[in-house]
Amino acid sequence: MSKLKTSKFGLGLAAGAMALGLSTAGVADGHGDSFNGIGAKITDKAVEPWDISVFYDGTNLPEGSGSVEAGQQPYDAKCAMCHGAFGEGAEGYPKMMGDPMPQFVKSLKQGLDGVGNRAVNNAWGHAPTLYDMIHRHMPFYAPGTMPVDESYAVTCYVLNLAGIVPMDFTCSKETLPDVDMPSTDYYVTDTRPDVKNERCMSDCYDAEPKVVGAAVTGVSQ
Repeated sequence: MSKLKTSKFGLGLAAGAMALGLSTAGVADGHGDSFNGIGAKITDKAVEPWDISVFYDGTNLPEGSGSVEAGQQPYDAKCAMCHGAFGEGAEGYPKMMGDPMPQFVKSLKQGLDGVGNRAVNNAWGHAPTLYDMIHRHMPFYAPGTMPVDESYAVTCYVLNLAGIVPMDFTCSKETLPDVDMPSTDYYVTDTRPDVKNERCMSDCYDAEPKVVGAAVTGVSQ
């Protein structure tokens, strides 16, 4: 089963990254690691802070833990200004607690606007990806600054605000994958094969690359 959820936004980022890589290749002089003073080889140390993706089934959740109780202080200090002290959401920012799932689904079927009512309890499919969002992107004004244990604790506190886990719950790599999210059944993985394109990962282009200005065409990595 695939663990990737593809969106147009994600594809745009990938295209941007590829374009950046090709532009770097365009200034390389063909002598190993030399980049004519522009760019440098990426190091494992530089990649490490970004290599933190957590999948919906809990794959790649790090060691550590945090309780609901431990999450209250950092949530109040770093999150409540946008999401509300009780998860009600500040104007223009997401709620932690919206309509119960049956009411939420009913309103959507009636064609009512559900965007302002989406929340963790009715539109978030998997608890591990909530941790991923919090650890990677929060707080809004300083993304990625919360340590692992604090991120686990805030995740736990948010799940409690959403009425999903009890007060004595502790979040960890062992417990998060088993959290029963109300909207899980509404998330599906598209397993249909791609019948129109054949994936190529190497030696996909026979001609020599042509450099036009700062652009490179005909390059396959």
